[in-house]
Amino acid sequence: MNIGIITYRKYEERILLNWNFNLLELFNIILNDKDFLHFEIFDKNNSLLLSTHYPHVEQKGVYIKVVKIEKEKEITGITYDAFRTPSTIRRIKVRWNVNGAKFRIKKRALEYVYWQNRRAGLKIESFVDRR
Repeated sequence: MNIGIITYRKYEERILLNWNFNLLELFNIILNDKDFLHFEIFDKNNSLLLSTHYPHVEQKGVYIKVVKIEKEKEITGITYDAFRTPSTIRRIKVRWNVNGAKFRIKKRALEYVYWQNRRAGLKIESFVDRR
């Protein structure tokens, strides 16, 4: 059975990759935990199979990246009119950044995030023993 290791700044947590493994909790830790460093999967012989940290992956292992959507705002102009309420009108251009790719529409960015994370999840699931 393979073993997953979640590395935080001060400690490591070992996880059995069996029927009880929850992939959504792992993605939540990877994306939202500030102390998280990397996640690795080792086999019985202690050889690396998968990692989220690129320098650890040699030719033998698989590298995955779990992506997150980020909002980028750019103010294109401000109009001031003393006789209006509110007196200033701001024109804002919004971009959604996902792993270096830029999208104008949030729906397309969310679709891209879904498919990239699904691909990463399928790679992780290939090492999980669900029997």
